[in-house]
Amino acid sequence: MMTYAPLRLEDYDISPTNGFLPTKPPLKRLLDPYYEPWEQIMDRFNQYLLAHHIRPLVRKMPVLDTSKLTTEAEYQRAFTILGFMAHAFVWGRNGAVSEPASEFLPASISIPWVTVADYLQLNPVICCAAVCNWNWQILDEDAEDLMNIDNLGTIHTFSGSMDESWFYLITTAIEAKGARGLNAILSAISGVENNNTELVTHALNEIAQSLNEANHILERMYERCDPYVFYWKIREFLAGWENMAEAGLPYGVLYEGVDDTDTFSLDNWQSLIRRFRKYAGGSAAQTPLLQAFDIALGIKHFPTGHVGKQSTLAEARNRLREQGVPEPPPANSYLVRMRDYMPSGHRRFLEDLAATCRIREYVLLSCPDTLMHMGDTSDPRVALRHAYNDCVGLLKAFRDKHIMIVTRYIIMQAKNGPSITVRPASPVSNHYIPRTEQSQALTQASAHPPCGGRLGGDSLPADPTMYPQTNTGSSHVVSKSTTGGCPVAAAAASAGISTSLEKGRLARKIDDNSVVRGTGGTDAIQFLKQVRNETAHTKL
Repeated sequence: MMTYAPLRLEDYDISPTNGFLPTKPPLKRLLDPYYEPWEQIMDRFNQYLLAHHIRPLVRKMPVLDTSKLTTEAEYQRAFTILGFMAHAFVWGRNGAVSEPASEFLPASISIPWVTVADYLQLNPVICCAAVCNWNWQILDEDAEDLMNIDNLGTIHTFSGSMDESWFYLITTAIEAKGARGLNAILSAISGVENNNTELVTHALNEIAQSLNEANHILERMYERCDPYVFYWKIREFLAGWENMAEAGLPYGVLYEGVDDTDTFSLDNWQSLIRRFRKYAGGSAAQTPLLQAFDIALGIKHFPTGHVGKQSTLAEARNRLREQGVPEPPPANSYLVRMRDYMPSGHRRFLEDLAATCRIREYVLLSCPDTLMHMGDTSDPRVALRHAYNDCVGLLKAFRDKHIMIVTRYIIMQAKNGPSITVRPASPVSNHYIPRTEQSQALTQASAHPPCGGRLGGDSLPADPTMYPQTNTGSSHVVSKSTTGGCPVAAAAASAGISTSLEKGRLARKIDDNSVVRGTGGTDAIQFLKQVRNETAHTKL
């Protein structure tokens, strides 16, 4: 039997006052002049994106060395702004005039972004932490409640719109108010370990208050975020490059300068395909707060499409007796994978919380069904079970609201279609692997890779003495073929593989039978409904 050791939020980079948000507001700028090439783009990011200038600017941007970053806040700032530039580059301009998605990310972004992501132990892709946890500012330092949503602003958005800011701030505010719930979870664990029913009941009431605040904040989504603007103007930028063939990224994205992309042989199709990276995009499943509540309340999630059972009385008794025996992680593989998109400290907290928390088992054994059916509300054990069920009910209500938002902001928008005519994308492919039917475009792509950094010969340092690492040559084996001069397409053709996928967009009209995927790449409604139902079934 292992000895119980209380968890401390500070040991996991969790703020007792702000929860999974930093205690101090995120940096608004990297002050070292060396990083001005990044910051100068971010100074006019919305204007550049609107004017169609992001891709040319990124191609010309030098490859910066991340060793000059010294603090955690600086690494978080770097990760966030590189993410904004990367997703703007990949998904292009999202408006009346659109570009095809790019399957290629230049070295000027990919090399420093991967290095920073490795330091933070995150995947190099936009995630909830980047746009919500590390992208807020306080408007009035003298306000009574600094973290009230009406006292918060965003630092960066893709669209420059109030709608996008509000969308991020809803999550930011929920995370901040979730600090109350996190502290209460630790109190409840302490009460279980000391068999203090009154303490556990009080802590569950505190968790309920935290969940109640989260529900009220989520309901405010409709106030300042228009569903049409979100779906057609914002959402695509938050998508990753996993399960995104329908949106124009069948293979994922190639990170130049990473994974030896400078030395692969273009004659080997399979070798090239293996170098593409596939990551999920920003998703609500990446917030550790909801997973922490799931773990605290003993809610189990199962593979999408499968029905599982919550813990039985016998299982609860065994687990409560065996201290230190960890609860298995959520069986839903998507929720498990989403932990890779959380900061490392938060991920460790969820793992240690699962090994420590036995609140549901304690409630179930303290107040079995026979006692509950007697209806003696004055019995503290009955009050304990009611407090637990209140928490489950509020978390279920939160997920009901989330489903309604997804339905209104995504499903209905996708089925109704745009209210304005969208001009078709340029017929010249921006993909690193072009379409075989467009022989002229393929010939041009072979000679001048359209989205390249150093591949295109245009990613030159602004100051070779300040950024010497940018002067790294590329030596690619290029062989002519009958397939428009493109060796990649030739290799694919010889292998019997078609590269003629229709290049669509994530924001597009669909028919009634089509699956609407979330930015994380899942069937959005099926996943959310199952998670909601599993929450409801946990009630005692």
